[in-house]
Amino acid sequence: MLFRFKTVVPLLALICLGFTCCSFPVRTGYDRSIGDYKRVPASETASTPPKEESPAEPEQQTVQADSTQDSTKHMNSAEKARAAIKKKEVAKAAKKAAPRGDLETYARKWMGAKYVYGKATRTKTDCSGFVMQVYKGYYNIALDHSASKMYKDSRGKSVSRGGLKEGDLVFFGSLWKIDHVGIYLNGGRFIHASTKNGVMISPMQDKYWGHKYQGARRFK
Repeated sequence: MLFRFKTVVPLLALICLGFTCCSFPVRTGYDRSIGDYKRVPASETASTPPKEESPAEPEQQTVQADSTQDSTKHMNSAEKARAAIKKKEVAKAAKKAAPRGDLETYARKWMGAKYVYGKATRTKTDCSGFVMQVYKGYYNIALDHSASKMYKDSRGKSVSRGGLKEGDLVFFGSLWKIDHVGIYLNGGRFIHASTKNGVMISPMQDKYWGHKYQGARRFK
């Protein structure tokens, strides 16, 4: 009996030692249905490095640069268009507001034009047509193509003979009718379209026109 006990005890110790040496490390994920541990895909177990932003492709950079240049060109075109419009407006305003001292020079452009009743051009004009053209071009003031209507125009301010200034309209005729008009110039002169000599300059004290003077109007 003692022999058996001595034999069994070492045998049991040997068996326990074997189990201890052959035991496997503890693992998670054991599946009873398959009798084994689940296999984890390598893609899940491997650490995924952070995704870096890739630089823009050369083609994309070119497209962005082109779009920026197009935008700049569009802005430049718009600025140029605005500048051109402004330049035209300034030129137009300057043309309308010509220096007052140049009135005689401006009116002299019609010198020598023939007198033709009812006309109003640089080469053919009557007295009111001449005045109408000069006032529209120099002062941008529209007047009727009629000496009597200019005389009665409510926009005109009556001016005494002693207070005449360059640009005032001077009227001639009789107490019953205004039949002629001219533009007063400095030095006691006026420019007008006469039936005989066409557009010319005459003195206010002219023998023929002096006694026909009926008054003056200022529209400026």
